[in-house]
Amino acid sequence: MATGKDMWAIVNAWCELVPRVHHVYEHLLGEMYGWSLGAAHVGLPHVLSESFMISATQISEGEGWPLIDALDDDDVCLYSTTKENEDKLPYTMHYCQNYWLGKWFIGKYRLDSNFLSCDAPLLMEPPHDIGKKYDFFIKPGGVPYGRKEKMQPKIVKREQFMICQMIARLNDAATWFKDNTCDEGTANYEKSFIFHHNLDPDNNEGGEKKAKW
Repeated sequence: MATGKDMWAIVNAWCELVPRVHHVYEHLLGEMYGWSLGAAHVGLPHVLSESFMISATQISEGEGWPLIDALDDDDVCLYSTTKENEDKLPYTMHYCQNYWLGKWFIGKYRLDSNFLSCDAPLLMEPPHDIGKKYDFFIKPGGVPYGRKEKMQPKIVKREQFMICQMIARLNDAATWFKDNTCDEGTANYEKSFIFHHNLDPDNNEGGEKKAKW
């Protein structure tokens, strides 16, 4: 967090420096290196917090996963979104990964491009005990399809949290969009879309289910 005056100074330095960074480093995160240089240039170093954000479940430190690890197993999917409980969770979910448990899955590159259309269904929401049912995952595009890949218990809990949270929040966003854009009676609110042909880990008929782009 920064004051408006400090943010103005950093942003101006960043805008000046980031093209130079890109000239020598044309890769992902180059703009972030430019930001760091801009903050250093104007003498406004940042204080690092490791609890604000979560992304990849395998990360051991530097993110807010200990807050998720501390949840009771029965609360991972049920955890309330009231202000009282939200203050006990990371503030940001960086949706940059695939998340999977059994055949439950959420990943932005496999979400159909028509997800927000009026006639498209919402995502099927998982039962609250999926972390007790599965200690493995099956990739939608795995080779060979249907292979079960084992997970450590800590990773199971984190994957469960992200799957439950991301699917519920995407459904909330899609519902709001449909409420405000679809003609009356045309919106599909059925929570039925899944990323495999079925959710039975032992039934791999149909093979990979590809996204529609």
